Amino acid sequence: MTQASQHPGPDTINAYVDGELPVDEELNTQYHLADCHSCTLRVLSTTQLKEATARAGHCFAPTPEALTRLTAQLRARPNAVAQIYSFRSITWGAVAAAVVLAVLLLGRGQHRQSNALAAELLDQHLAVLSVSAAPQVISSDRHTVKPWFQGRIPFSFNLPEPYALPPDTILKGADLTYFDGQPSALLIFTIHKHQVTVLLSQQSNDLVLTALPKARAGFTIHSTIASHLHIIAVSDVNPAELDLLIAALARVQG
Repeated sequence: MTQASQHPGPDTINAYVDGELPVDEELNTQYHLADCHSCTLRVLSTTQLKEATARAGHCFAPTPEALTRLTAQLRARPNAVAQIYSFRSITWGAVAAAVVLAVLLLGRGQHRQSNALAAELLDQHLAVLSVSAAPQVISSDRHTVKPWFQGRIPFSFNLPEPYALPPDTILKGADLTYFDGQPSALLIFTIHKHQVTVLLSQQSNDLVLTALPKARAGFTIHSTIASHLHIIAVSDVNPAELDLLIAALARVQG
């Protein structure tokens, strides 16, 4: 399979992501992806779209307590539609019920978004920790790392000089990824002997950051906004040191 003439089509990409390709075709696709950056991004985007669709398919389920209360209210007023009190009572009851339902659904939606984003971040960080994974760029030189992203992400960012980083903090490499459906720059740092994953993305909705928990599964998740860039860091390092790194990155954004 040659990169120039035989890019896998949408059906092949979908089957590859779902693990449904025949063995020989799967191997050919893997060989192609090893040399074709654009198709690799298509696979990544398709994978994340499928994961997001699967998460969205989990419908809201009312708690047993809520069902019990609703059943009791309906039994207490069997002729509510035709006879209950007055039109005003019905109207205010409907408004109150709508407000309560809206609050419950909003809280449920925010909690679900928080869990989904945190899980996505941890997946990115655990992939970095994997000994079998290597970033596209392995370098501590910011003049090598930053230019690599040109044309790969729809925004630019700056990296601090090594002396401007917190003590014993070193840039190790970088890669391209997606977060919350948006192309993002993935930077890999070490603080002492702790790996740190930093995502830089350009989000139109700042609620993405407010939905993130401060910690998840033993890892700290800290974030900030600088020049319309979302900067998110994940690590098991001391939270204060993680904040110093985020602050250093935020200061150099123009």
